[in-house]
Amino acid sequence: MSLLKTHLISGAGNTFHVSFDGHDEFTLWGADKRKEITRRVCAENKADGFIFLQAALEQENHYRWFFYNNDGSDAEMCGNATRCVGYYIKNILKNAATHWSLQTVAGAIRIDFVNTESFKITMTPIQRYDSSLGFFCDTGVPHLVLERQEILQDEVTRQASRKLRFHEEFQPRGTNVTQVVLEDDPKKVKAVSYERGVEDFTDACGTGAMAAAFYNLTKRGESETQVEMPGGTLMMNLFDLDKPTMTGPAILLGSYEYEI
Repeated sequence: MSLLKTHLISGAGNTFHVSFDGHDEFTLWGADKRKEITRRVCAENKADGFIFLQAALEQENHYRWFFYNNDGSDAEMCGNATRCVGYYIKNILKNAATHWSLQTVAGAIRIDFVNTESFKITMTPIQRYDSSLGFFCDTGVPHLVLERQEILQDEVTRQASRKLRFHEEFQPRGTNVTQVVLEDDPKKVKAVSYERGVEDFTDACGTGAMAAAFYNLTKRGESETQVEMPGGTLMMNLFDLDKPTMTGPAILLGSYEYEI
């Protein structure tokens, strides 16, 4: 039996347990054990997901992760989670560098230090796809973006979002569903995402914020968009769709230990 230490970190209200492994033990555990631990830890101390973080020993200041939603399902990428990794590297691991590279399933993500509780993420290229159901894009993970007059999180909207999340058009991956409200200021929108794996609305979603900003760029031509989500505000820069950036907060909520 071993002791697993985690730090619970919030990226604009999107919360993740982060644990670091300097000896490649996470790899040896295998996916089934990592997913079992994710479900247990996220149930005992509520979080949206779990990050098993490792150093990429072949290159300095390069990291990689095993990243799971709180139900144990795989996730290709998450913008808020990458900022939480930035917080962990700078404040917990005490890494003195000002930027790092994180290898994800979606590709390499650059994390830049802004201050001890703010980080800028250079995300993966944005792709738009045809869909009969609305504005569909991939900002690291797929998002169906629906423009609304107001943000709704009632049960009717939850069930409608769930139906779209599993719609046959988006199989086998499924999709996240992001509502967006265009504010009077063309550089500002409000958004909320129904996320795969969490299977509910979340307080924040970095890839969802990027999808909302991409929708705003397409609709109103704005390359910089401030996206307000229930958990906080994120600044999105889409001047280069191959290297869009997101800047936002990350804060520590608590530290825990589990017998594994």
